[in-house]
Amino acid sequence: MASTTEAKDELHPAQEIEPTGLMKLLGVNMTKMSEAEVCAELVVTPAHHQPMGIVHGGVYCALVETVCSIGAYLHASKHGLTVVGVDNQTSFLKATRTGVLRVSGRPLSVGRRTQLWQADIHNAGDVLVATGRVRLMCIEPDMRLGGEGAKKS
Repeated sequence: MASTTEAKDELHPAQEIEPTGLMKLLGVNMTKMSEAEVCAELVVTPAHHQPMGIVHGGVYCALVETVCSIGAYLHASKHGLTVVGVDNQTSFLKATRTGVLRVSGRPLSVGRRTQLWQADIHNAGDVLVATGRVRLMCIEPDMRLGGEGAKKS
């Protein structure tokens, strides 16, 4: 995986996605974006901890959802579609307190209506700490989500 300093070289300018919302709040740094693989890093701080002083499971879920959704979007957008996650199954394998988390997501199944992506999260010692899969539904531009038209990133 690319380091943060190499990150901009691996991001296709047309596909660069600025962190907003939860990504920005968590401090997610995108390091690679393509239809084949999406990677990101997160420097763990106490703000990411649950009461026992380890990374909150929701952080792992959010990292998995983020890279899988971006990758699925990059594929779907070629067809004028956007995507929305409909299922996120994330397993927490090893507790983390400090350091950098590196997440990489890649497609398992890509279709016109649905996509299935898998992501793995490793700590700075390259130990697998969480893994997950996200199923995403491809959305037509005129579909309504939450009472509004689908928005493109």
